[in-house]
Amino acid sequence: MRFSFYVKEDKTAKEFVEYIENQLKTMGQKVVTIEEADILVVVGGDGTFLSAARKFSAFQKPIVGINLGRLGFLTEIPKQDAIRMLKLIIEGKYKVIDRMMIDVYLNNKYLGAYLNDAVLARSYLSRLIDIEVYQQEHMIAKLRADGVIISTPTGSTAYALSAGGPILTPELQNILLVPICPHTISIRPMVLSSDALIGLKLGDKTKEAYLTLDGQEFFNITQKDNIFIKRSNTVCKTISLEHVSFFDVIRDKLGYA
Repeated sequence: MRFSFYVKEDKTAKEFVEYIENQLKTMGQKVVTIEEADILVVVGGDGTFLSAARKFSAFQKPIVGINLGRLGFLTEIPKQDAIRMLKLIIEGKYKVIDRMMIDVYLNNKYLGAYLNDAVLARSYLSRLIDIEVYQQEHMIAKLRADGVIISTPTGSTAYALSAGGPILTPELQNILLVPICPHTISIRPMVLSSDALIGLKLGDKTKEAYLTLDGQEFFNITQKDNIFIKRSNTVCKTISLEHVSFFDVIRDKLGYA
């Protein structure tokens, strides 16, 4: 089996990858470039995994994560179990999950495909902001809130969950709309179909806000800007071991009981 590695910019992480590479070679496996690989191994935290998904999902290589961070929801293999778990993968004892991504456009310019979420939220000094939310040409709501999250099923266990949204299992193809601290009790999270085309625009009384994509890319948004979000044709192929279920992960990582 041919492996490629993507690692966070950290000396300890790079030293750990060198150790893993040497162990794989002693087992008769190959370490190659992403183009030649059968599997991409991401070493770091969930942020590193999101970065890898954004950069490499177009290659359609299954991705597995080894956790060197804190929560490790996406990087589900603990550091101390890395060799044992990789042996199971070599033996074929894993499953591949196609995780939905979202395409994001700003003023008709394509920004990329993202695994977790797009967040339109107030700037550091502003108070509540007004956001107009559309599905196709139909208005869903005018929100007065701290912001709004447009999430994938994968992102439903991240910021969207903290904002009161539901958990969606990762194989689903729905888009999740979650207001952030709305100034009314009538605005609730909403699960939309896979073919939804979401439009976001600031209301007349809001001069600026910030668009954040997977918590890693940032754009200043003004009243003249239009944001469009839809399901991407690109999926992120992720590896999970056969004996590990999604419900095991949310119980272990999130304390879901």
